[in-house]
Amino acid sequence: MTETPLMNDEAARSPTGEILDQSTPTTPTTPTQPPSGEVSTPTNPPSGEVPPVDPKAPVPPPTAPVVPDSYTAFKAPDNYTLDPAAIAEATPLFKELGLTQDQAQKLIDAQVRRDIALARAPEKAVTDMRNAWRGQVEADPDIKATVDKNSGKTGMDAVKINIARTLSVLPVDLQVEFKDAMNLTGAGDHPAFVKAFNKLAAFVTEGSHVTGGGPSPAGQQKPGTTAKPSAAQALYPNLPSAS
Repeated sequence: MTETPLMNDEAARSPTGEILDQSTPTTPTTPTQPPSGEVSTPTNPPSGEVPPVDPKAPVPPPTAPVVPDSYTAFKAPDNYTLDPAAIAEATPLFKELGLTQDQAQKLIDAQVRRDIALARAPEKAVTDMRNAWRGQVEADPDIKATVDKNSGKTGMDAVKINIARTLSVLPVDLQVEFKDAMNLTGAGDHPAFVKAFNKLAAFVTEGSHVTGGGPSPAGQQKPGTTAKPSAAQALYPNLPSAS
């Protein structure tokens, strides 16, 4: 420890005779620098900031999925029912693969969507085919030229009347069964069916009445003559006055 010089000591005065400040000077501090090649990390980050992650810190193991002892009932879309036999066959596979309830449900949903698409494919094909047949019938020139003299309707409207008349000669029970079969198979939309029944209508239905235009004048006169008979001669050709 250094002693403070007396005020009359030369060490206590400047060369000009002024008294020097004898208080202990404060030694400036120098921040400690980390060793070369290392990066210092503040131990207490400012409030509100997330401290950096230490890449060397141990990573906790991932949480293993919870495989249930038994799966609860799987859900199906509205108006659909899952096949119990298929579910019973798939459940052991779900457990073997270690699937959770949600994971197994996702597989069920994917299979159901595929089954629905496969089931609807034939229905769509039949619908498209019947629509194509109807288009051919509407465009057929024979169908367009059909006329129903009683109603005055033409085209497909007249053809429907003819087909209905044709079926009307059958017993009622047979009519119902026949129409059900046509609706089930779609054959009633085929152009050949429609045209064939339209032709058959002329053979199994009564013809329309023929409007007469009066007796022929030539039929009311004697052969070899050109004179037109009177009304009395036409009504009573055998009377003496008719000769």
